[in-house]
Amino acid sequence: MDMINLNEQEQAQLTLQLTQILENWKLEDADQLVLLGLQETIKPRHLYQYRRGDKSFNFDEKTVKRSQMILGIYESLGTTFPTNKEYASVWLKRTVKKFKHKTPLELMLSGDTGMNRVWHFLDCTQGWRS
Repeated sequence: MDMINLNEQEQAQLTLQLTQILENWKLEDADQLVLLGLQETIKPRHLYQYRRGDKSFNFDEKTVKRSQMILGIYESLGTTFPTNKEYASVWLKRTVKKFKHKTPLELMLSGDTGMNRVWHFLDCTQGWRS
């Protein structure tokens, strides 16, 4: 899917997919917005409108990049924990020695570099592409 040139229906589908992933990870609304890079434009209390499909995110370059990383991390977690999808939300909140005893979520919330680090840790093929 070409995320740069999404039509309205594709934006709505992607918005719904992203909100479902972040909900499945059991993240606070404010953290969800930080991961998406939308904390400056959307208030946490308004996220329900996006979850219901009433609104779609504005997919600018930053949001597209963040969306790709979230989708990549989600897919990689599904591969890492194929028999227990619930464990992804647990793993994101547990400290990892390789991350200097920080949680993957802490790194992801720190910005693009942290999100890439988590994605590369989960999916070694990402390092080949960079």
